Amino acid sequence: MYKISIIIPVLNEADTLRQQLPGLQHLREAGHQLIMVDGGSTDDSVAVARGLVDLALHSEPGRARQMNAGALHATGDILLFLHIDTVLPQRAAVLVSTALKSSVHCWGRFDVRLDGRQAAFRVIARAMNLRSRLTAVATGDQAIFVDRTVFTQMGGYPDVPLMEDVMISKALRKLSRPACVAEPVVCSSRRWQQHGIIATTWLMWRLRLAFFCGASPASLHARYYPGHANGPEKPGNPAHFRYPQARILFFAKAPIAGQVKTRLQPLLGEAGALALHQKLIRFGWQQLAQAALAPMQLWVSANGKSGEENFFAAMADGLKLQYQSGRDLGERMHNATVNALRDADYVVVVGADCPSVDAVYVEQALTLLAAGESVVLGPAEDGGYVLIGLRSPTAPVFRDIDWGQSCVMQQTRERLQAAGISWRELAEKWDVDRPEDLVRLDSLPGWR
Repeated sequence: MYKISIIIPVLNEADTLRQQLPGLQHLREAGHQLIMVDGGSTDDSVAVARGLVDLALHSEPGRARQMNAGALHATGDILLFLHIDTVLPQRAAVLVSTALKSSVHCWGRFDVRLDGRQAAFRVIARAMNLRSRLTAVATGDQAIFVDRTVFTQMGGYPDVPLMEDVMISKALRKLSRPACVAEPVVCSSRRWQQHGIIATTWLMWRLRLAFFCGASPASLHARYYPGHANGPEKPGNPAHFRYPQARILFFAKAPIAGQVKTRLQPLLGEAGALALHQKLIRFGWQQLAQAALAPMQLWVSANGKSGEENFFAAMADGLKLQYQSGRDLGERMHNATVNALRDADYVVVVGADCPSVDAVYVEQALTLLAAGESVVLGPAEDGGYVLIGLRSPTAPVFRDIDWGQSCVMQQTRERLQAAGISWRELAEKWDVDRPEDLVRLDSLPGWR
């Protein structure tokens, strides 16, 4: 039988831990590993777990982050991710080992049974199990398990506040369909009981549909947990942002006909290029603002023209414009980051003409910066970059760069290397400058 590392993310679950951990001790006695990862509990969760788990770890809050932190310390052949209010069957270790014994499957999940007594809970559980079998997508409640080597090679759970189970399922099903263990885990029905069976089921289906249509996990998290620290934010109050110590600097050219999207003017005309530019600004701003990752600042190129305030004012109530200053783009970004870092620990700069830079992508940069990275770069297909994140106003990053040329990214790397500054790079993205970019633009969720 394989050795299994059972990873349990928790946040203020002392009472549930008292109930559930004793029932997992037979797995430890059989040689399996039990890892609890606490996301900053303010109750007795850690004290309760002491002596009942092999490892009690700490990480930043967020189920995906906590599970990834646990996986880093796991020694088992198989990783099993368990919600603390989900009860494994007594034969769980044998069932998991048997499910992954052949080379047919590299991951799997259990069927579920909800602990509520109403008949509706049996219907909901059957629907969850059937949907999972048809789609090869599992929920976290189904105790997802995966070969540790496979999990490591694919980089773990995506660092998102919600839908991490759906996203990793879709990545894993490219390798194999899940092994579906029919003997069920028993899951708590407390959310349905607290908020109503119909309302909760309807909400979950709406969130899945919104995710399928392209909504960001951060915005869905805010809808699933209204009033939570990641929920919608009021201007000027950073307390509810996921990264309140950060700032997102949104760079945009003032919308002046004839001066924006000049490469596309032969195709679209001045009026069409202006309309596209305005829509890009609104689209980029809204998808980041709705995610409530960090306080945002809008940095606009100064032009001495009137009327732009009305355009930007329509994007958000109480929006304050910041005006860029400097001889070139590098100096303007440097000056803006110096300004923002007076009140923040780190910043991320993005441009309005990069609609492929969504909330998930920006959060990846914020996560790296929060973990201590000095610089994060988001490369662009055209040789530039679509995002830069900084923990300090690093002038060499922006100095003596041939802005607008295909060598921008390479020159930036060279400046960083010469200055002895380490950096991390995200996946390559695209911006909107060429006619062929318009085709990709039309395929973006939420654009039309």
